[in-house]
Amino acid sequence: MKDILFHGVGWTDLALTLNRIAVGLFFMLSGFHKLFNAPRHQTFTSELKALGVPAIGFNQWWVPTVEFTAGGGVAIGLLAPLAALGLLVVIVVAMATSGRQRLKEYKPINEADRIDDWLYLPETLYAFMLIVVISAGAGPYSLDAVILGMIDKGSG
Repeated sequence: MKDILFHGVGWTDLALTLNRIAVGLFFMLSGFHKLFNAPRHQTFTSELKALGVPAIGFNQWWVPTVEFTAGGGVAIGLLAPLAALGLLVVIVVAMATSGRQRLKEYKPINEADRIDDWLYLPETLYAFMLIVVISAGAGPYSLDAVILGMIDKGSG
């Protein structure tokens, strides 16, 4: 009982895998819809314009392409730390643009409320989930693990 209270139930590899798959699928599906669903792409492009994001012609395709491809990489665990780093850049920009805009609408009453509002943003949660992937890697249930196993077998 003491171990569970102080060390958790274990299953760390499973928890890290579920975190990786969840955040990867989120970005992959988000990017997919922005790329292949015309109304969703138009909404995204309009949001970029309203936020004053530069190079709309480039970013309207670049951002969802990164979301789709890097999200897929994170989900299946292929070069997961690198893919997660690319997604972290995307999400930090989203926090600095649309996240900051939504924070103004929340009208925080003091600095503690402002911190609470930042932590309330879904982008903040996704950023932390990506930091876990960057820090821990893809884990044993991933293509990265398969590839590393093949490399180790070949060099041994």
